[in-house]
Amino acid sequence: MPIYDFKCEHCDYEHEIFKKMDEKLPNCPFCGRSMVKLMSATNFILNGKNWEKDGYGLRNKKKGDKK
Repeated sequence: MPIYDFKCEHCDYEHEIFKKMDEKLPNCPFCGRSMVKLMSATNFILNGKNWEKDGYGLRNKKKGDKK
């Protein structure tokens, strides 16, 4: 089950919660109003060698482009 960050827009309380994607939004434990889901930062890093062979970071070439 993924972890989501939630924030109450009324009292600014922020909290991380384990929940399913299709569950309804939780209520704030302090004021009881519904919370909104925040955009979380990702930890995706292209690391090591040979990841470039899959085309990550390469621009799309158009017809007629020179090397």
